[in-house]
Amino acid sequence: MATLNSNQSINTRFSMAPNIRLRHLTPILLYAFVQLFPLVIKALRPEWLTETFVGLWLAIGFGVTIVLSILLIWPDLKQYKAQGIQSNLNDTVKWIGLGILMQYGLVIVANLIETAISGELVESMNTQNIAEMVEVIPLMILPVVLLGPIIEEILFRHILFGNLNARFGFWIAFGVSSILFALIHQDNRFLVYIAMSFAFSYAYAKTRRLIVPIAIHTFNNALVMLVLFLM
Repeated sequence: MATLNSNQSINTRFSMAPNIRLRHLTPILLYAFVQLFPLVIKALRPEWLTETFVGLWLAIGFGVTIVLSILLIWPDLKQYKAQGIQSNLNDTVKWIGLGILMQYGLVIVANLIETAISGELVESMNTQNIAEMVEVIPLMILPVVLLGPIIEEILFRHILFGNLNARFGFWIAFGVSSILFALIHQDNRFLVYIAMSFAFSYAYAKTRRLIVPIAIHTFNNALVMLVLFLM
């Protein structure tokens, strides 16, 4: 077995196991289906679209999508281990901590830039909308805090960033994936999502362990929800 590299360079290109198209397109389609199905129900049977239905659908839908997606990308993760480019346990834990610090440092800078541009502190519309949704649909706390970060890191960090990195290198992969990551959240805090995406991408490139950006992302969402509910 190859010796695990505990200090992986971000310039080392990603590589994927065979059958990429089938294995990587399926999680994207599943994610889109879970997100769009409630809109279909709203158009066809609006009386079915209750708060409980939405909460249960997203929790179960994301849960199933995550399980199937992990099975589909598992050959890639096994290949990283065989190549000896995954971090060891100590460095994996270290990079979760460093990633959290990096993320909040970059978010502070992004906040300062956005405040300087707008002339006032900008509040996140997406965060407020999610907080209101969780207050109305308590079941949404599971997709928001845990399931959402897991599937987003599978899609944006492993599939999108990973494939772009394999072909174009770190910086182009980060640029494209982070812009799409920011756009999909439909928020007014564009630079904040770019900053978060950099921390997630950098930590994943350093460790080649998907649990690292997932842990950083989950910590962020959990802390945001905790702060909102304590206010």
